[in-house]
Amino acid sequence: MTGTAARRLMPDPTTRVRVSGGDELDVWVIGKGTPVVLVHGAVMRDFLVPLADRLTSWGDHQVIHYGRRGYGGRGLPAEATDIPGQVVDVLAILEALGIEKAHVAGHSFGGYIAMELAARAPDRVLSALLLEPLLGQVVRSAEGQEEMRAVAEVAMPAVIEQLGNGDGHGAVSAFYDATSGVENARELVERSLPRGGRELALRDIATFLQVDWPAMGAWMAEPLRLPDAAMPIVWVGSADSGAAFAESRAYLEEQLPGTTACTVADVGHYFPLLKPAETAGAVHEWLTKLRLGRLDGGRRTLARST
Repeated sequence: MTGTAARRLMPDPTTRVRVSGGDELDVWVIGKGTPVVLVHGAVMRDFLVPLADRLTSWGDHQVIHYGRRGYGGRGLPAEATDIPGQVVDVLAILEALGIEKAHVAGHSFGGYIAMELAARAPDRVLSALLLEPLLGQVVRSAEGQEEMRAVAEVAMPAVIEQLGNGDGHGAVSAFYDATSGVENARELVERSLPRGGRELALRDIATFLQVDWPAMGAWMAEPLRLPDAAMPIVWVGSADSGAAFAESRAYLEEQLPGTTACTVADVGHYFPLLKPAETAGAVHEWLTKLRLGRLDGGRRTLARST
C-alpha cells in the first residue's frame, strides 16, 4: 500500500514557538511557496509528514508542520486547552513565522482546529482543507451512530484499560485498529511513519486520552460552528471510512454548497499517511485551481493506485 520512502528520521525543528508559560510547539517549515499549515490528529505527531514531503515536491508550497501541545514526547501539556484554544496556537505559529495568511489542512481531530480557525479568524485563512474530521454533532443515521458508539463505548475504553495495565504497545495498536478503518493497521502505519513513530506514539497517547479526547467530546456537545460560505473549503476523504464520515461530508456540502469533495479510493481514515501521493495530488490540484480562479464546487474521485 505504501513504500518506505517516508521512513526517514525527523530533523530538528526549524523553530519552536512558545504558546504558554510551560508549553512550546516544535515547528518544521518545509519548501517554498504559498504557506500550508498541516494540523495533525490524535496520537501520531508525524502522521502528516509523508503528505508534507509529497506536497512540497511540486515546488510551490511551503508546508508548516508542527506538534500540537503535549506531542513530540513532551508529556502532558502544562496548560491544556480546548479546540478553540488550539486555534490560538496556530495563530501564534503564523505570527512567529511572519505569515499573514495560509491554507490550513487538518486531519481528523486536526480538522476541527482547521474548521474553527476558518470560522474564528477568516482573515488569516486562505482556505480550509478538511481531511475527514468526524462531525459528530450532525451524524443522525443509525449506522453512523453505531460507528461512533463502537469507538466511544467499546474501543476507547479498551485502549484506556490496556494503557492503565501497563501495555502501552497494545494500547497504541488498539488505537490504530479502532480508528484507521483498515486491517493489519499496525504494520501499515508503522512502515509509513517516520522512524521512531511507534515509540513517539507510545509517549504521546496519554495526551490524546487525557486532553484531546475530552476536548473532542466537549466540542461535539456544542452546535457546529461553520466558516462563512465564502471560505474556500475542500473535503478530502476515503471511499470506505464509514457512514459517519460520509454523513459529515454530506452535511458540509449541504450547508456550504461551494464545498469541493475529493475521494481517495478504498484506504480508510488514515489515507493521508497510507496514500500520501494520491492525497497530495488532490490537495495540489485543488490549491492550483483555487490560485488560478478555476475552482468549481463538485465531487471528484481519484483513480485507485496500484
